Amino acid sequence: MSRSATELLGVPREIFYWIPGEMVAVVQLPRRPTNGELDVLVEQVRAQLNDVLAPYQLHLEPYGTSGRWRDSTLPPVRRRAFLFGLRRRNPFAALFFHVRHADPAIQDSAPMALSYLQEHLEELAQSGLSLVSAMPNWLVIATPSLYTPGGPALPPKPAPPIELAGIANTMPLGWHLSFVDPGIALASPNPAPVTVAILDTALHPDRVRSAALRPELRRNWLLQRFAASLRTNDGSFEIDYSRRYYVTDDVATGRDASNHARYFFMPDHGLFVAGIVRDLAPHASIRLLRVLNDYGGGDLYNLFAALTDLEAELVAGTIERLVINLSATIMPPLRRLPYLWFDDYSWPSRQLSEPIRALQHIEEGLRLLFECLHEQGALVVAPAGNDSLYANQRGEPPVPPRAPARYASVLGVTSVNSRFAPSLFANAANMPPFQTGIAAFGGDHAGTLDESGLPDAVRGLYISPTFPEGEQNASGWADWCGSSFSTAMISALGAHFMAHGRTASDALFDIAAGQQRRERIFGGAPDAPSLLANVVQVRQKFGVG
Repeated sequence: MSRSATELLGVPREIFYWIPGEMVAVVQLPRRPTNGELDVLVEQVRAQLNDVLAPYQLHLEPYGTSGRWRDSTLPPVRRRAFLFGLRRRNPFAALFFHVRHADPAIQDSAPMALSYLQEHLEELAQSGLSLVSAMPNWLVIATPSLYTPGGPALPPKPAPPIELAGIANTMPLGWHLSFVDPGIALASPNPAPVTVAILDTALHPDRVRSAALRPELRRNWLLQRFAASLRTNDGSFEIDYSRRYYVTDDVATGRDASNHARYFFMPDHGLFVAGIVRDLAPHASIRLLRVLNDYGGGDLYNLFAALTDLEAELVAGTIERLVINLSATIMPPLRRLPYLWFDDYSWPSRQLSEPIRALQHIEEGLRLLFECLHEQGALVVAPAGNDSLYANQRGEPPVPPRAPARYASVLGVTSVNSRFAPSLFANAANMPPFQTGIAAFGGDHAGTLDESGLPDAVRGLYISPTFPEGEQNASGWADWCGSSFSTAMISALGAHFMAHGRTASDALFDIAAGQQRRERIFGGAPDAPSLLANVVQVRQKFGVG
């Protein structure tokens, strides 16, 4: 091992859920502004909000001029506002600001500012400003100074070595996935074009191309296929590494095999996800967008930038059919949110309307963003999360899905193991009354074996020279577990559905409905009742590429 496991698995000193001192204001506009008007819009809204905040010694500053940008090497901010809901009569704009208190001892004044703005919503509306949501700059994580709980269920491990007798040592080999249910209609030989946009970590294209030349990885069929696509630039696989979305290394996430908070290097996470999509949907065009850093962390800025850019492409017609694989969760777990946001969690029942309104207001902007993407015809697929191990150990039901998987406009995905039973770490896929969740293979907790006696894990592409616990990468295949990988399988299935001409709305509900029989008028029990989800069965096997 080149480094010790202690060096590779970091222990966080503190837990964060948002970027301190940063906030997002989502406003509804009377019309769609031109690009040249966006900076004017930001300043007009900032002045209006500052008038409200001034009596409380709070002040909003232009994004990119304070906080993390002070005395840092971060690149200058080019955009401070993002438009969405472009086909609505009254579109939305998400505006990013720094929040500063007159007392320099108060380092994170964002929650204070948001609370005061919520108290003055009617006053702002009377002045003509429709502030539909004001929220902190929530951390976004792949399901090191800012650690937030979440991420993959386990760190990746080397896949078990397997050789096939009678196969030449130059023949491409590796792991393959397939949908089991014969009732699932896959795309025809001439499918309609579908783009799968994967928002995740990413490696520079040069690293993928060079990895394909390493002797120990030359037989990895999936790596060779990706490298060939990048060399020929045929459009079947693209990596948007740094062109539009810069990321910083101040956010991290992850767990160790004992479910303890640990952060680790995971730049391969997005490539692993892309490999699953390529294997199951070979005709789809894959675009891997780097919106998370190499530790699997990010914030709302890159998320809004990438998603609003994709919506603009749908409106312009440069993308016809779009599946968005968001390999990340946003915000704290739903049951934790009130305790984190309010100092005092004890309210008389007659006063509950105010805290409920406050919690809705700090999330409404996110919900609207995904609702607008759904309206534009995008199928958004997101992981429910991997937070339920302790609940299972206590004999309790799985915890609810994380955002955005819990939204009605998003196809939420949870994890089952190789026997199609709920993974020990799997969150529920749905929040009743919504039925827009599904389950697929995502492995299981450490120590669980499949029917072949191998670790119960998804096996996929991994090209970093070493693993988080120091093992050498000798094949380019890794064992990894979590609902992010289940999500990739469902994104591939969604690509097949849309290639057959189904709309995003039809695909969402058809996938969530599964193959279950409806013997009763009000419906039937889902395949995995504890997860509130039907199951799409996927199996993996080793073979020739």
